[in-house]
Amino acid sequence: MIEVSCSIDEAAMGRLESLLNGIAEAAPQRLASETRRAAIYICQSLRARTKSAPKRIPRREYEATVSAVPPKYVHSNSAHHRLLRRWTLARKIGTPDAYAKHYYVYTDRHRVKGGKMAGGSLAAERRELLKEHGGIQHYGLAKKSWGWTMKQIYSGTAAGDLSWKRGKHDRRDPRQFVRGVFQKAAGGAFAEITNRLDYILAAVPPSAIDEAIAAATKRMEHNLARIAERRGA
Repeated sequence: MIEVSCSIDEAAMGRLESLLNGIAEAAPQRLASETRRAAIYICQSLRARTKSAPKRIPRREYEATVSAVPPKYVHSNSAHHRLLRRWTLARKIGTPDAYAKHYYVYTDRHRVKGGKMAGGSLAAERRELLKEHGGIQHYGLAKKSWGWTMKQIYSGTAAGDLSWKRGKHDRRDPRQFVRGVFQKAAGGAFAEITNRLDYILAAVPPSAIDEAIAAATKRMEHNLARIAERRGA
């Protein structure tokens, strides 16, 4: 049996179940390995259909402003002693993980008569700020999560043993929200695919589950047909 932790089309699942039932009757010694293979095929198909996250922070998730915290300007250590202006970059706005940091970026600001500061392009400074500090450290985790699941199904390795590096501002380990299980049972086998990442539904189109089940079934049918041809040759 294969259990997918979401709503799927009964016909798509029924076709796969029927295929595995046929294997159980014709070649019971292959049922466990084919059940595991079907689960991995489903994960591979879901990974292919999962949208890639951007490498830069989306506009709605940050706010970049000239900082009011002193010192507002510092001189760089470069040979040209260019002036740098302090900016505040707030990230993950509206979430429990929201935070803000201060950065210095090059500016064309300069002192004019009377000691006041003038010149400089806020737009240019903002672009530099986002170029240098607006990257997403762990972009693409939705796609990677299916790989973690596949490895667990294939080898039984716990998610905590998989390679993943926690960043300075990471408050949780995303591997804890995915699970891949494969078990042999008397007269059969069991595979479970679970993905509870809070952003997985935004990354996976609604039709992806049914498409993944259908694609996995088609691959299984193709594989079994080739095996039958070799045996008949």
